[in-house]
Amino acid sequence: MDWTNTGYLYEVAVNVVHQTNVDYTLGTLSGVQLEGLSVTDKYDSDSRVQAKVSTVVKEGESDGYIKNARLRIILTIPEQGWSEELITGYVSDVDEDDNHQYIKRTYTIEGTIWGLLEHKTKDPITISKGAKMLNVWTSLLNTQTKTQYNIDGAQDHSFNNTILYEPGVNLSTVLFELSESYDRMGVDGHGKITLRKYTAPSKQTPVRVINYNDVRNLVMLPLSKTSTEYEAPGRAVVTATISKTVNGKSIQEVIAGSYDAPQTNPTSIHVRGWLRGRTDSYSGLSENPSKSELNEVAKKNWENSQDKGIEWSCTSVFADYHAGDVVTLILPVSNDSHQVSNTHKVLISTVTTDLHAFTQELTLKEV
Repeated sequence: MDWTNTGYLYEVAVNVVHQTNVDYTLGTLSGVQLEGLSVTDKYDSDSRVQAKVSTVVKEGESDGYIKNARLRIILTIPEQGWSEELITGYVSDVDEDDNHQYIKRTYTIEGTIWGLLEHKTKDPITISKGAKMLNVWTSLLNTQTKTQYNIDGAQDHSFNNTILYEPGVNLSTVLFELSESYDRMGVDGHGKITLRKYTAPSKQTPVRVINYNDVRNLVMLPLSKTSTEYEAPGRAVVTATISKTVNGKSIQEVIAGSYDAPQTNPTSIHVRGWLRGRTDSYSGLSENPSKSELNEVAKKNWENSQDKGIEWSCTSVFADYHAGDVVTLILPVSNDSHQVSNTHKVLISTVTTDLHAFTQELTLKEV
């Protein structure tokens, strides 16, 4: 698709989808209003995606929604033969306004992972040492949920220690922790949970270019920039509760590991004159981590928090941007500057698609 051609006519449909079988369509929502119809996709959000859609029908008439069914928003450009499912999600809330002639209903739609965030386990979950992650991950989805999923190039691994989860934990917490560092759990527009090999955005090859110097560029000014540079800590501390035996009795002891920024680092107390610290609880797989292990975790946490957090916010004519895409951002260079270019590698961390204005609000994070 050549998105620089802004003359395309588009159509939006909202389908009613079976609550447990995303391949089964029950009908179509009628009276859909383009105004207020939006989809927000967030790379760093656990629930990943959310949408709002409203319908207006005459009092006494149905808009076609069936209680407990999911809703699927589909965007189509007929003349190009292009179509995309933007979200298939659960309805988490319905607001209703009745003026005695027409009824307006506003549906809040949550992506499939949202259901796992709400799901509390009733029994302990024990994962044996040596168990394969993909076997455990798929087994949990198969036995505890009605969720469909798609594993696409996920990286399997074995667990070095026995892992125990107490009853009442969010199922999403278990699934995220089992796959983290190796794979990324997401959701596709059809409503299926996805599991793919994780590659850090900084190591990905950009898939597109946003060039403010190109007259055909669809991303409009103004471009707002923010930074969290001054929030980066100069010290990281990690605490853990371990079990030890003293005089034949088992006791619990809290130990800590830490890491301080090098003296010449901009976050160190020697440069700033004051110290900003962060404290985290140990969440690794070791049952009784050593102090040296905690020191290593603290160092890793410090390194991960040194990102200057530079972000840009802007608006684009709809061009099928997705959260998680890595793109090259080329900014304007002032006439009195000696710069040849002003190029940044960025992650699209948030995309809010407004289907009335046919625009996308983008948050671009430097990586």
